[in-house]
Amino acid sequence: MMKKYFFALIMIALTILAWVITYSHLPNELATHWGISGEADDFSKKPTAIATLVGIMIVQYILMVLIPKIDPRRNYPTFTRAYLSIFNTMFLVLFLINLITILTGLGIKLPIPYLGSFILGAIFMVFGNFIQQVRPNFFLGIRTPWTLSSENVWRLTHRLSSRIFVLAGIIIVLTAFIPESFTEPIIFIAAIGSILLSVFASYFIYQKELNK
Repeated sequence: MMKKYFFALIMIALTILAWVITYSHLPNELATHWGISGEADDFSKKPTAIATLVGIMIVQYILMVLIPKIDPRRNYPTFTRAYLSIFNTMFLVLFLINLITILTGLGIKLPIPYLGSFILGAIFMVFGNFIQQVRPNFFLGIRTPWTLSSENVWRLTHRLSSRIFVLAGIIIVLTAFIPESFTEPIIFIAAIGSILLSVFASYFIYQKELNK
């Protein structure tokens, strides 16, 4: 089991190590959120920031280990690679968020808008790439009444959603290169639109299957 979750544990360990090494050099207050322009718009006390950011990683690790054990479907061995790839991507993202918080706290200027677009876009593309491999379950994927009622609806919905999420990810990455005034609405439309399209698709695919 430890080998399966090795990457996640390494990310958590490296994150804690980075905080330990830099702790005494960081200010008492750290930026923990940035606006679309790249300006920090929310701050936290150093201990709070560390506890929150590292705590999220620990909770995510617990969930990653626990979900396959408590899901009634118990079919996670059939899509282990996809399951771990999606979770490991999120661990990498959380590690980068911790690193960005540390580096900005040290006074290093980072291209936050570019990083935000690339990181969020990458999440959507990785999710889209692996989601079609996920088998029916109650925790991961497009879980609607229609996908959970039919394995074929689940399969067809996730095959379509895979393309939708990858396209959304590409659009989000490209927002790094357009004027800031357009960035936020385009990211919002791409992100929410991909989710809504997937939900609606599951319904229409279900109806199509009923009428066969």
